[in-house]
Amino acid sequence: GRAGVLVTRPPPGLAETIATLAARGWRPVAAPMLDIVTCPLASYGASPPQAVVVTSSQAVAAIARPDLVGIPCYAVGAATARRARAAGFAHVRIAPEGTAQGLGRMLSAQIMPSAGALLLAVGQGYAMDLARDLRDVGFRVRRRTVYRVTRRRQLDRPGHEMLMAGQAAAVLFFSPRTAQAFMAALTPAQRLALAHVRAIVISERTARVLDAALWRSVEVAPTPDSIGMLSRLGAGPLSVGPFSDMP
Repeated sequence: GRAGVLVTRPPPGLAETIATLAARGWRPVAAPMLDIVTCPLASYGASPPQAVVVTSSQAVAAIARPDLVGIPCYAVGAATARRARAAGFAHVRIAPEGTAQGLGRMLSAQIMPSAGALLLAVGQGYAMDLARDLRDVGFRVRRRTVYRVTRRRQLDRPGHEMLMAGQAAAVLFFSPRTAQAFMAALTPAQRLALAHVRAIVISERTARVLDAALWRSVEVAPTPDSIGMLSRLGAGPLSVGPFSDMP
């Protein structure tokens, strides 16, 4: 039957999602569409920043250094905040809506531009809008690229086989960029196989990347995080007993 779920996010979040799906009665398949290459943080300027700002958990590894972990860290969402705390950041604050815009509003409300520069640690090509918005309200922003993202050109064999065998119930998309990579990688036969598959997406922005006509449904998570996505997906057909919401 259709118990398969393709998970398109890259590590390290990939393993966590796979484990949770299996526990909820799904047959998860890793189908990462992006590869992450960490770039060492060169310099952040003459003086330490007053705060470190991260828009993705992928940025945390590069900035978890003794000279930075004592500085307040502003994170885009709960998962990024968890990883920052695990990496040693002592003072972590989370943007309420889990978005870059929410992060910008929180910074403007909580700290003064005159107290020092912000270190914005991002992926190559990411968070340009946030940097501009913060500069517009008077912050000095040192935007530093600490990882690069490359797209995979095709679906891994396990994902391909599940899709072509008609065993996939859903595909999970955690970002617009992952959704773009997935759609660009599909063969014509794989595209046709999507007609009976649900797309579960983290945001409206991600939904817009997908052609709704190709899918059984394109469903947006009620909250922009993995908990919201899993609640939208529901319990799997292999689960034993009724599932409440995620712990």
